[in-house]
Amino acid sequence: NSGAEAVEGALKFARAATGKTRFLYLEHAFHGLTLGALSVNGSEHFRAGFGELLPATQIPLGDLGALERELRAGDVACLIVEPIQGKGVYLPGGEFLRGAQRLCRQYGALFIVDEIQAGLGRAGRPFAGEHWGLEPDIVTVSKALSGGYVPVGAILTRREIHRRVFSSLERAVVHSNTFGMNELAMGAGLAALAVLEEEKLPQRAAELGDYFVAGLNRLKENCDLILDVRGKGLMIGIEFGPPKSRVLRGAWQTLEKVQQGLFAQLVVMALLRDHALLTQVSAHRVNIVKFLPPLVIEKEDVDWALTALEEVLREAQRFPGGIWKWGKELVRGALAR
Repeated sequence: NSGAEAVEGALKFARAATGKTRFLYLEHAFHGLTLGALSVNGSEHFRAGFGELLPATQIPLGDLGALERELRAGDVACLIVEPIQGKGVYLPGGEFLRGAQRLCRQYGALFIVDEIQAGLGRAGRPFAGEHWGLEPDIVTVSKALSGGYVPVGAILTRREIHRRVFSSLERAVVHSNTFGMNELAMGAGLAALAVLEEEKLPQRAAELGDYFVAGLNRLKENCDLILDVRGKGLMIGIEFGPPKSRVLRGAWQTLEKVQQGLFAQLVVMALLRDHALLTQVSAHRVNIVKFLPPLVIEKEDVDWALTALEEVLREAQRFPGGIWKWGKELVRGALAR
């Protein structure tokens, strides 16, 4: 019924198939907020207050040495990764992902790729892991699987893993849920997959994503507030950092003292209020704005979004005024409380 449920099932499958109990996950990871998914969540903000979770260990992003040290313990059921991380739009990179896959095979742990956000065309390929030639043991999908129409999630796995999990008639129902495999979700899923293929939406996302990123990088050249532009296809993140101007830097530091990541919130507010452009801050306490436009957008829509962002950032390079005025009001409200 959801991505989080797909992750729960994948973690169960990993334990059943390997006979091991510990999970590994990456820094910044987000795989859902149910109990098992929360155990492999890289944010203390989400984990706090729920007591002891399932045994799991965080691996620093890009650190194959740390990964191998944990795998050597012999108790790891799986490593779960996002090929492009939803929180922060961080890319672990092909060298790390391929190395992680190789190490999991070497030490008998499953390699799970969470494609819930980046998969099914979003990143410019049917599966984002295809950018780096990944061949995971388990893949989780959701979100775009029904075109966002009805709740749906799925677990894709190798036949031998499926046989280990559902190993006998007595174990035929070791995993199920209330509305799983309902006809509406299955019909929506089949229709969405057909549209993805017929309209070549992954290829479209790749082309428009390149066009979008090129436009954002042009903005970056003229705006010292933009630290980085990254992503694949139409899953794009813009990271902001302190401006060079002393006056603007002082305003930035004031915002950060009140709430880390508040500047990105102001950008999102301005884009929505002044341009009816819906974006989101990519994670808790980070100055990263994420763009996830529909895969059916046109070049004109990308141009419109670029113009909107350019206008917001042009205002942000003037003080006082623009989004800094909103920031001042938010700071006053925070201090009043």
